[in-house]
Amino acid sequence: MKIILATPLYPPEIGGPATYVKELAQRLREKYEIVIVAYASTSEKIPGTTLITVSKRRPLPVRLLKYTITLFHAARGAEVIYVQNAAAAGLPAIIVGKLRRIPVVVKFVGDEAWERATQLRYTTKSLQEFLEAPEGSFKIHFLMRVQGFVLRNAQAVTTPSKYLGDVIIRAYRVEKKCVVINYNAAEKTETLPFTAHPVPHQIVTTARLVEWKGVGGIIRATALLSQEFSDVRLLIAGDGPEEENLKELAHTLGIAKYVTFLGRVSRAETWHIRKNSEVYVLNSIYEGLPHTVLTSFAAEIPIVATNIPGTNEVVYDEESGLLVAPGDNVELARAVERLFTDPALRLRLVSGGKKILAEKFSWDAHLKTLCDLLESVCAHPRH
Repeated sequence: MKIILATPLYPPEIGGPATYVKELAQRLREKYEIVIVAYASTSEKIPGTTLITVSKRRPLPVRLLKYTITLFHAARGAEVIYVQNAAAAGLPAIIVGKLRRIPVVVKFVGDEAWERATQLRYTTKSLQEFLEAPEGSFKIHFLMRVQGFVLRNAQAVTTPSKYLGDVIIRAYRVEKKCVVINYNAAEKTETLPFTAHPVPHQIVTTARLVEWKGVGGIIRATALLSQEFSDVRLLIAGDGPEEENLKELAHTLGIAKYVTFLGRVSRAETWHIRKNSEVYVLNSIYEGLPHTVLTSFAAEIPIVATNIPGTNEVVYDEESGLLVAPGDNVELARAVERLFTDPALRLRLVSGGKKILAEKFSWDAHLKTLCDLLESVCAHPRH
């Protein structure tokens, strides 16, 4: 079976779709013919697969047209297109699927309209509130229409959490029978050429530096912790539009010397800093299902995360991590302090994370659900 993997991100770029497509292609290439069509200016080739790229350095309409034409040619003889978002790659995939009369399966990991509206400060609403009463420019509303069109015209939609599945059924009127929950799998374990020794009182977070990731709250919690732990350190891996604001916040709070901005780092480097830190923090106000938590489970670092839908499907309070209320910097600081001062708690949470990872988020389970779905839609296409 020939499978097209259509993606808006591809290594060496960071981000869930990029990491996922690379891992997936490596695992499927022995069983299927894999062709990757990616928006990418530079890229990493995967032996045993075909990679076709479309440059991002063009105006949006030109990129979309070029991607659609490229995807159309790549899909000749393909049985299914598996696309990694519902907009920039999703719309071309649906068009090509209709022209080629082949099924399209969409992986929906987050609502781009809400993310953009939040980043541009058109809205302060939660995802659920926004989808009930959208705010923003014409472009935001148009993006919602595009997402709805793509999701409703896909043969099937996979989501990495029950929360996101419920969201698209309600907000975008996707038929319930077309939505398949398929939990993400963790990245493969990295092998370090040395023994890791976590630095006492060192916190790490890895995130796209956008407002809803709550990195500002982690900086504020670090300021609180610095009053008791003079050697506290915060490592922030990632870049994004909020970077300068976050640096200014650290300076204003007088803790710039405690906070290190690492910028965009490689997968191996994110693994390295996890293994050499004491606590991982995820302070988002919104997640579909955070892949970064699975990586932290695999890296055996205890986690503090916000108690929000999606995240609480993988982080179980006091079992695989500590959950705190979103936006509560004091509670966040207290949770981190607990992990700083309680080695037994750290060990218990790491053990719980590894157990959940093996039982619920393995690649074997993910691939079985995905391959069964892809083969099913190929056997029973709905045009």
